[in-house]
Parts: sequence; C-alpha cells; structure tokens
Amino acid sequence: MKIADVTDEAIMEFCGIYDDDGSKLIPIAKDAAIAHIKAITGLTQEEIDSHEDITMAYLVLINDGFYNRDYTLSWQKQVNPYVDRILNAHRKNPWHILTPLSQD
Repeated sequence: MKIADVTDEAIMEFCGIYDDDGSKLIPIAKDAAIAHIKAITGLTQEEIDSHEDITMAYLVLINDGFYNRDYTLSWQKQVNPYVDRILNAHRKNPWHILTPLSQD
C-alpha cells in the first residue's frame, strides 16, 4: 500500500486513537512524517510513493509523534531500528546521519 492510499481511519486504528480529539492531530503528524522521510532519504514525494515499504515507516513515525510529544524523552533515546532500516534502504543523501540526543 502506498502512503497516498492510507486513510485517516487506518492511521487512527494503527495508532489506537479512538476519539475525535486525537484525530485533530492526524494532519499535523502526517505532514511531519512525510517531511521527516524526505529529510532522511532525500527522496521526492513521487519516489516515496514508489516504495510501499516506506508506508510502514510512515505509520510508525506518525504513531511515535502522536505518543511522544515531549521535547526530551530520555538521554538514551534511539531511532526506531525498524524505521531506520527502511529509510536507510532508500537513502539518497548519505551525508544525513542520525545522532542520539546530546547528553550535555
């Protein structure tokens, strides 16, 4: 399934959102997830849509953004390895390397 085919209802089910208050954040989370995927991979929207495995990374990023709303979560916070592997498989800009949060 391509990202363009993912409905808000499917996102809500994936994220376990069962009220209208939570659904108001879905557009923000969708835009942020796409922007993050583009920044990490260097892919265009058309290129993103041609890789169906990126859809799962998209859903995980939305879920993560919905449930982790604090600026600092933990000094040991790491990137989800599942999402990282998917996005790295399609990365065109090797200069973009994720680093853990600073411990300063």
